[in-house]
Amino acid sequence: MKINLKKIDKLNSTISISIEKKDYENKVGKIIKDYKSKINLPGFRKGYVPLSLIRKKYEKAIIVEETNKILSESLNKYIVDNNLKILGNPVPILNEKFDWNTDVFKFKFEIGLSPNIKVNLNFKNSVIYHKINIENKIIEERIVYLQQQYGELKDEKKISDISELMFEFSSKEENIDKKMTLKLNQLKTKKIVDLVLKLNLYETFTFELKEFFKDETMLTNLSNKTIEEIKISKINVEAKLISIQKRVNASLEESFFKKIYPNKSIKTLTQFKEEIKKSIQSQYDQQSDQKFLNDVTKKLIQEVKFDLPRKFLIKWLQKRDEKEITLENATEEFEKSEKGLRYQLIEEEIINHNNLKVEEKDIKDFAKKIFLSQFGKIGKKNDDKEIEQMVERILRNEEERKRIIEQVKTGKLLTFFKENIKFKTKKITYASFIKIAYPTTQ
Repeated sequence: MKINLKKIDKLNSTISISIEKKDYENKVGKIIKDYKSKINLPGFRKGYVPLSLIRKKYEKAIIVEETNKILSESLNKYIVDNNLKILGNPVPILNEKFDWNTDVFKFKFEIGLSPNIKVNLNFKNSVIYHKINIENKIIEERIVYLQQQYGELKDEKKISDISELMFEFSSKEENIDKKMTLKLNQLKTKKIVDLVLKLNLYETFTFELKEFFKDETMLTNLSNKTIEEIKISKINVEAKLISIQKRVNASLEESFFKKIYPNKSIKTLTQFKEEIKKSIQSQYDQQSDQKFLNDVTKKLIQEVKFDLPRKFLIKWLQKRDEKEITLENATEEFEKSEKGLRYQLIEEEIINHNNLKVEEKDIKDFAKKIFLSQFGKIGKKNDDKEIEQMVERILRNEEERKRIIEQVKTGKLLTFFKENIKFKTKKITYASFIKIAYPTTQ
């Protein structure tokens, strides 16, 4: 067998492979002998079919199969052994005159090579790190939310604007029999609100379903019909008020602080606010970090210039799947994925050049951190052993392992960028940050 590499330019080469009879004949011979002992053919006892007949009937197909195996293995080995950094996969160059009846089979492949990339982190314009200020009103809003979440429900006799109302909904015709708790602000019309406000406990009224809830998902949850079906139908539902309750916010005292932060000793409202501030800051910083990473990524794609084997990659995309796509569709697919490919190559260069590879220890340490943050210590003498077992169990899940690897890699890159890129910090409100970070949602 002979393998030759021919360089066309910096980004394109061809690999030629010649497979001779001696490369496959021993393997083919063994398979044919194995066929002789197992094959059943009409007119012959098992194991007594002449080799000449087996060769005539099966040899060509076996040669084709074994040659393709040798071809695939030798091509992959050559790429690895010669450290060829290829993009996509080799694309066969079809030979219309190819003949399986010759003693030497010649194959040829196109390959696209990864470019040499030099990453300069001295950007023309500085990257901005958007640091989100925590306003006092945000802290107060979070505290009120927690007070509501940990508050108590108390029975009331009369309905108010903040009442939580439990209804028993029923309709024999529509097979509806459900209980649901709601507030007045979830009702669709003033007419319905006024009707509900007049109710006493255990009183019943009837309404048309499509006129009841603001949120259409509540309509489907109650009736198990689609929105379209509800809108074109007249569905009457009977509602019975079975409880009126008012949520009383939890008091700002030590027992409440302990529920929110069970592992901390918080005795005063000032201490509690400080912990709330830290918690919010941590969440904000994660969003700021992600925005910073996104901005660095855009800068790298814009400023790190290099060529790609465009024609080869489009051809590879055309032939990648069993069903070949058109040149137009392949070109469109390439253009959509080009920025992603460019950043992937830049990122790979940064990781390799700066020793940022994710090691097994990194993966295990991160998985352990996730476990402890969710479940805390187990509370037994052999904590460490049990934690290690749980980590191993987490990492046996391939999807979870991939997710953790990606998070560890992102963390390493974020730290590297913060240490090696000159950036300006700009303090802004959360509302301003949302407008900058998510402009399409505004």
